[in-house]
Amino acid sequence: DNLLYGKLDTIDETGTVDTAGLTDDDSVGSETSREGLSAKLKEMLEASGVRDELLRVHGVAPGSKAEGIVRLIYENLNGLNSRMSDNEKLEKARELIHDLEADIVCYNEHRLNLMHKDNKNGFSQLFRGGEADIRTISAHNRHEGKEVGRVQEGGTAMLLYGTLIEQMDMEESGRDGSGLGRWVYMTFVGEGGLVTRVVCCYNPCYNKNATSRTSYQQHRRYFINKEHDDTCPRTRFKQDLVELLKKWREQGDRIIMCMDANEDIYWKSIGRTLTDEEGLNMREVVGNYTGQKIGATYFRGSKPIDAVWATPDVEVVGACVMPAGFGVGDHRLFQVDFRATSLVGAAPPKIVRPQSRRLNTKIPRIEQKYNQI
Repeated sequence: DNLLYGKLDTIDETGTVDTAGLTDDDSVGSETSREGLSAKLKEMLEASGVRDELLRVHGVAPGSKAEGIVRLIYENLNGLNSRMSDNEKLEKARELIHDLEADIVCYNEHRLNLMHKDNKNGFSQLFRGGEADIRTISAHNRHEGKEVGRVQEGGTAMLLYGTLIEQMDMEESGRDGSGLGRWVYMTFVGEGGLVTRVVCCYNPCYNKNATSRTSYQQHRRYFINKEHDDTCPRTRFKQDLVELLKKWREQGDRIIMCMDANEDIYWKSIGRTLTDEEGLNMREVVGNYTGQKIGATYFRGSKPIDAVWATPDVEVVGACVMPAGFGVGDHRLFQVDFRATSLVGAAPPKIVRPQSRRLNTKIPRIEQKYNQI
């Protein structure tokens, strides 16, 4: 099963590994954890061949979130189990969101076939914390959902907490129109019609085995069978994504984008296209903020293949890449702080939601009584 966690096994198309269960009991928000990894985890990662540079923070580790800041965290999940109990990876992910005070959470490669009957809990159920309000958008390849089990390579998801919920435009938020789950996005509308789009996407890793269940071959089968197009799925990914981003920019929208590009973000095609001054003119925010290009982002890699980009009209006030093992996947976790006013204009009046008990519809007599009242 691809969703058995807790040991350094190669389990996906890129040879990625999972590190859930290897951390100690220190809170991720503690001073010790902010400075680096636990000795036990660091020792295990070093033993598995993780290079020393990946065990250091690139930039400045996040402190408490200041007023007027929108905090985004992004990482490649490297798979997630949808069960609620006995799920260490989910618990750690929820703790990270809480301790880092994240407003926007972007995930790719969740590997959940969201259509499967055994995946009863969606992202709203998995990441809801008490009475904290949450909005989620998730996507997977809907075209092969009925033919595969509960585990399906690829997938993207976004979570939203806090005051930005009031400014999220649900109708203008959504998923990759192809139904392949290549990206999801949320749209925020501020004063004077100011619009900011936040996108999370996954560019499939090349795989030549035509019978495999990798994201690359899933997409290839769809384009050939449904659209009679034998273009490389990675080329189509770039074409389709850039076309959408350019459309938004022509409308005057601001953009923040998180992506696992599965190629060097500085020297390969998609990264150069995003930062082309004559085109989208976006910035790779961590390197731009710290003044130093980021290093490898995949535990066993040597090049940066993940990044967060933003258009110049979005103000970045803090950015870093955490050490290997800090998050829950086998790619490094990104944390970026944005000035809220650059996303949605002047801060809106604070809306305090009244607390209430949630209706439990799993107990028939409670549901019947509620409907009677």
